[in-house]
Amino acid sequence: MEIYKNADYTVDERVEDLLSRMTLEEKAAQLCGDLPFELAKQGEGLEMALKDKYPDGHGRFTQYSIVGLADPVKIAEFTNRVQKYFVEETRLGIPVALQTENLCGYPAMGGTLFPAQVNAGCTWEPELVKEMTKIISQESRAVGINSAMSPVIDVARDPRWGRTYETYGEDPYLISQMGIHYIQGMQGDKKEGVACVAKHFLGYSETQGGLNTATTRLNNRELYKVFATPFEAAMREADVSSVMANYAEIDGMCVVANRAIAHDLLRDTMKFEGILTSDGAGILKTLTDFHIADTYEEAGYLAKKAGTDTEIPVGASFAQLPKYVRSGQLDESVLDESVRRVLKVKFEYGLFENPYVDVEKVKAAMSNGEKAGLSEKIAAKSLVLLKNNGVLPLQKGSKVAVIGPHGDSLRYPVSGYTFPAYVEMLKAGAAGNDSVSFNGIADEAAKAKESEAENPFAAFFSALTDKDKEKIGDMNSVLRAMGASSLKEVLAERFDVRYAKGCDITGSDESGIPEAVKAAEESDVVVFACGGNSGWVNVTGGEGKDRCKLDLPGVQQKLLEALCATGKKVVMVLYGPGIFATPWACEHVDGMIEAFMPGPAAGRVIADVLDGTANPGGKMTMTVPRSVGQIPVTYNHRTGSGYSGAGSATASVIFSGGYVDEDNSPLFCFGHGLSYTSFALRDFKIEETTVPTEGKIVVSCKVKNTGEREGDEVVQLYYHTKKAHVVRPVKQLAGFKRITLDAGEEKKITFILDTAQLGYYNEDMEFVVEPTTMDIMIGTSAHDISFTGEVVLDGEKRNLMGRRSYTCEVIVE
Repeated sequence: MEIYKNADYTVDERVEDLLSRMTLEEKAAQLCGDLPFELAKQGEGLEMALKDKYPDGHGRFTQYSIVGLADPVKIAEFTNRVQKYFVEETRLGIPVALQTENLCGYPAMGGTLFPAQVNAGCTWEPELVKEMTKIISQESRAVGINSAMSPVIDVARDPRWGRTYETYGEDPYLISQMGIHYIQGMQGDKKEGVACVAKHFLGYSETQGGLNTATTRLNNRELYKVFATPFEAAMREADVSSVMANYAEIDGMCVVANRAIAHDLLRDTMKFEGILTSDGAGILKTLTDFHIADTYEEAGYLAKKAGTDTEIPVGASFAQLPKYVRSGQLDESVLDESVRRVLKVKFEYGLFENPYVDVEKVKAAMSNGEKAGLSEKIAAKSLVLLKNNGVLPLQKGSKVAVIGPHGDSLRYPVSGYTFPAYVEMLKAGAAGNDSVSFNGIADEAAKAKESEAENPFAAFFSALTDKDKEKIGDMNSVLRAMGASSLKEVLAERFDVRYAKGCDITGSDESGIPEAVKAAEESDVVVFACGGNSGWVNVTGGEGKDRCKLDLPGVQQKLLEALCATGKKVVMVLYGPGIFATPWACEHVDGMIEAFMPGPAAGRVIADVLDGTANPGGKMTMTVPRSVGQIPVTYNHRTGSGYSGAGSATASVIFSGGYVDEDNSPLFCFGHGLSYTSFALRDFKIEETTVPTEGKIVVSCKVKNTGEREGDEVVQLYYHTKKAHVVRPVKQLAGFKRITLDAGEEKKITFILDTAQLGYYNEDMEFVVEPTTMDIMIGTSAHDISFTGEVVLDGEKRNLMGRRSYTCEVIVE
């Protein structure tokens, strides 16, 4: 038996043995991706089609879940046929990787649908994210998917960017913790897990104008300390298998072709040993969008030379790499380096030993009540009470008017990159809708249009049977099957409800406003369900769906003003893929809930908060501006810049001035979130006020529920470096813990903060922790700081490169 086929040998030994047997074409094939749509319609001719197109093997099929859009058994059977060809019919028998977008669940029929990841972030409970991804991993692996293009661990500081809902917000530490737990749950022990592709490396969310794939203007300090930190944390603490390159250019070079990022930073500085893949059509875009190559082949050559390992969704340029090797322009060892990484992942995740799935067990492996229960739990814990003047919880027996475009919708509370969003996108694309903004597939559709070939959307739909189309045709029925109910429907079971839509999400039609006003006048209180929606078609946010304004879309503001003019109490529930700047609403409404996109359980969990069945405990993960003109506005801005000084949110602003036409402070700060009970923090203690630079800072406090009902509080640890020769942020999150307390209950929380977590680039561009004086702060939001104490770091300057800490230990007793 060949060494690479023998599981008794180490992974490295098996990789080297297999690599030594491979031809140039077989090596290049492992670096290529493809879409499965054409194969899905082959029927009995599948094996012949595979043989014709992939004689040298193949690296991966991406967006693979679309094959199972209508039926998990169908995709499982398809998986076994595909793997049988690669394992039994190709010369070396290398299994193919099958990857998909698993951000909020296995995104096809039978998968458990979870809330948007912005919701997961607002729970401030990473352990829930780990439980979520264990389920996503298990359901995905059951149908053969072994690679997940998630999580999104971009630092999202510009709410205009349409993909903020995929992230965990603006803070590197919070994002790191969520990312670590996401990956740990998804990858598991590897052999039975799903390999993660963390994205987007690097700075994808920090684009000029908030526009998707636009230029990223970042200096080297911020690029590493802020944006690379969640990725490095994922590498060190979760052993993430792959990262995906940012589309955009940094300092004039697209990341896939930018050796300073793709190799020097990623490999030399961060010591990453996994795969760096392009994003969908990321290499093609260096030709078509950025014009840094003369041909598509050259684009692939430049990307490979820079350090990019694999090309997706279609590896047409990487398939040509053998030409560059034979011409002497590219050393074969450059291909070998990437092939090693690809093969290592395939061996580690058990593809060689277990390439097939058990079709008989697929149905039992998919979603069930217990899994849906976790989705609902995350949704409930994610809701943020922004404002409450006493209107909430709603009084029993109240007449409630449910008004707004989200009031009776099942789809709008559901995130993009999910089963419903895929169905919308594929149908629109098959119909020739050019507004579909799914990078990769849309690029291939554009190429097909130029060559008058069948576009990939249409190719997929031509593979569906009438029965398949019937299954996925009525999205409301699918969501009903998941247990979804609209907010109006749930509230109608508990209150005397009057409903009026009032207006659509977008558009200028105001004809429904009079009916909404009448419903409000006939009620005691108004629940205004408003905001945006997410996906790839007819949405206010998503991939390639960015905003120039942060106002409520369409005529929703006019509707809100008309409702407030009735004199009735108004509770505003905000949905959608991003935050809204709503200073008028904040001044005039009586209550505000930030819901984002809680998923299929949205109706129930929001109704539970409205009527007091549940006590909200979520916290914001982004700073909410008063207007778009305040952007960028984050709590952790540098000293001397932004809206606050080092000590408090109300300290002096820049040059003791500020905006002449707007308040300087944001509408809501990072970490903000109210409750129906009250909490008090006391007995603050710093164990040692002088700590060596290689030591640990230990700080504790007690938290008491001083109200009359159970509730959750998130205790947050911040720090500020007061003395350094480079400008430091006014405040940085260093640790946190969400706890549940009964009425009158008290617990002690101790944070153990390793000084290796406090590093930064000094004036000599050394990443160090230095002797300094620091403020250590504990509070319940970035603005609500209950305690500030000083700590002196003493000793020698300590170089932290390669020795950083990413997690603050927390003890609750």
